[in-house]
Amino acid sequence: MLNRKQRKRVRYALTYFICIVAFLFFITPMLWITYSSFRTPDAIFSAKLGTPLNEFTVDNYKTILSVTDFPIYFWNSLRIGLVVTAGAMILSILGAYGLSRYQLRGKNIYIMSVFATQMFPVVLLLIPLYNVIFAIGLFNTVGGVALGQLMLCLPFAVWMLKGYFDNLPKEIEDSARIDGCSLFQTLTRIVIPISAPGIMVAAFYSFVVSWGDYLVVSVVSQSQRTATLTLALQRLGSALILRWGQVAAATVLTIVPTILLFSFVQTRLVEGLTSGAVKS
Repeated sequence: MLNRKQRKRVRYALTYFICIVAFLFFITPMLWITYSSFRTPDAIFSAKLGTPLNEFTVDNYKTILSVTDFPIYFWNSLRIGLVVTAGAMILSILGAYGLSRYQLRGKNIYIMSVFATQMFPVVLLLIPLYNVIFAIGLFNTVGGVALGQLMLCLPFAVWMLKGYFDNLPKEIEDSARIDGCSLFQTLTRIVIPISAPGIMVAAFYSFVVSWGDYLVVSVVSQSQRTATLTLALQRLGSALILRWGQVAAATVLTIVPTILLFSFVQTRLVEGLTSGAVKS
């Protein structure tokens, strides 16, 4: 029989083993794509897993960045993502604060109706979304794509920020109003700075949803000026001659920005997720 200290060591070892296996399960495809992006076509289609150092190449990246229209798609994804993130933050902060602080008639029904949209597959909403965007004249525009992607991220952002605002002490806002702050000043000078971690989480989620969206873009975008990276990857993958090295290079260039963004905001993300889960 193992004593208490030995059982604790075994439990720790088993926990670390499971975490390492799970980590390898998720990271191996990304490592393989990155590895393939530096290989020549002959090396990719060979039966060998290893590639000599003298056979590694950066031609796949050169072709993607100079020959194709990848930079245009990258810029489209970036500006659409920023528009979606800004729009989602403005609407979700106002909506979540109103739902958190005011007793509105039928508030629970409104909250459930907003969150119920997450229960439907996005595919079912594409035709109504297309009709609405086409009717208001935003078809094949950055605004139309951003409006469609707002549908995907706004309910979650409202839900998360409402829970975060619910945990903020109302006494802080009452003190600000006593000092002469208006509602707008209280929101911008008190509530938003205190809620920065939660807002960071919602903003990161909105940007990632926009960056990785394909369904909305495939319906609303019909030209190069609004096409995004997801459409570029789809077109590379459906070409008559499939160049796996270039597909891998484009995939790496698509993933890297989100990884870099996460590395910069990870502390705020963890703080926002944990703070929103604790009742004050």
